[in-house]
Amino acid sequence: MEVFGEVQRILIVDNDLERIDLLNQVLSDANRNIDIDHVPLKQDLLERVQKTSPDIILINVETPCDETINTVAVINKEHPCPIVMFSQDERSESIQNATLAGVSAYAVGELSKERIETIIEAAIARFSKFRALQQELEKTKTSLAERKIIERAKEFVAQQRGTTESEAYQTLRKMAMDRRKRIAEIAQDVLSIAEILTK
Repeated sequence: MEVFGEVQRILIVDNDLERIDLLNQVLSDANRNIDIDHVPLKQDLLERVQKTSPDIILINVETPCDETINTVAVINKEHPCPIVMFSQDERSESIQNATLAGVSAYAVGELSKERIETIIEAAIARFSKFRALQQELEKTKTSLAERKIIERAKEFVAQQRGTTESEAYQTLRKMAMDRRKRIAEIAQDVLSIAEILTK
């Protein structure tokens, strides 16, 4: 079963050699083209992530402590990737904290080959969906910000030239085409000039 798709680098964070062996077996069986790295739980996880740039991180903890949760939050911000947390702690508070920090899948209980594959597959799918939503939100924010810039530039051009806003927009549009720039870039240039002229 091809579980990982484009995943090539996996970082396992665990102190238990038996569990590490099980994960190695499952991961190698699922995808033979992966590079698996290991780091003990107490070692500097953030430093290892920065060095190896993993495509997915598997963390095994009995109970996720504040330090681990904080590290996951930093990783999620600086190096976003699917993070799976295997734990024995089934308290809803722990699950919520881990999820808020950026854990894509939080699994409690015994690990089996089939269960590990399913959990990892779910984590990758959830992470991909979340990233797509984030990117769409960023795109919408950028689009709204650009519209505001264009509106302000349009008002300035209309005022300076004594034309309608529709004519001012056509002027900005023509400038953008002539200079092979986006209209938002031209609008920002106009606003920068306006700021100098009105000071």
